[in-house]
Amino acid sequence: MKNYRFEKKKSVKAVVLALLAGVVLLLATATIASAQEDNSGTNPVNFTYDFRLITEMQSFTEDAGSLLKHTLEFRAPLGRNIANLTGAEAGTLFRDLGNTFALRFRAYHQDLSLNDPTSSETTEVSGIGDFDARLLAIAYTSPKLILAPGLEAFFDTASNDALGSGKHSLGPVLFAVLPGILGGRSLFAPGYQYIFDIGGESDRTDISRSQIDLYFVWMLAANKNWLIVNPQIILDHENEINFTQVDAEWGFMIAPQLGLAGYLRPGVALGNDKPFDWNLEFALKTVWR
Repeated sequence: MKNYRFEKKKSVKAVVLALLAGVVLLLATATIASAQEDNSGTNPVNFTYDFRLITEMQSFTEDAGSLLKHTLEFRAPLGRNIANLTGAEAGTLFRDLGNTFALRFRAYHQDLSLNDPTSSETTEVSGIGDFDARLLAIAYTSPKLILAPGLEAFFDTASNDALGSGKHSLGPVLFAVLPGILGGRSLFAPGYQYIFDIGGESDRTDISRSQIDLYFVWMLAANKNWLIVNPQIILDHENEINFTQVDAEWGFMIAPQLGLAGYLRPGVALGNDKPFDWNLEFALKTVWR
């Protein structure tokens, strides 16, 4: 971060406009959401229409500063429905696992605050972050295992060097979903992703990173609540930096018949190379078919 160029500016107007646009879209889409047993948006292979407004806060290590990130996320299924589990009872949580392919788009606005350890000065940078898109597919389905490979693309769209990687990147990913392995209405969905750059600014650090997700979900109170525990191991091969992030999400349905829900997701980072101490994420989302 020391070589980045910073601008002392804030873009509150951009955040307000983005939030207003999201609220309008939430209201517009909620009217077509249908009642269904699993509209929590917690199953990575349950391909539904899904719109989310997410805010995340991070506190950097050694009092180096903080980050406030706003995310607009949209997911949509594609293709013919071929993923119904053979022999599963109608109406169960994993009966209908959506369509063959699904797209996900995410856009970010960030407010970054950096403290100079040699002085009492604080530098603030606000603006648009890198944009990413993912295509996920269901390749194999059985009552005990679903395999979903995919490809994610990251685009150098940040309005300031400090808010993005300066690179265009690709990230092949593979999820293995095991319904009910943890008992009751649960699933375990471990995933692996390798991210590498394919172009961008030559003076920025190359990207070569592995991410291992251990994703656990328990549906509670007749699907009105859920608990997610999500350890993630980050292996930065380029910079030889490794750390673990552990998040725990408590989710709740606000209007189940409309697929409207929210969640609170605190987390911590572990390891000598961790870039932040703790993070806190909260969101509103609407899920429909």
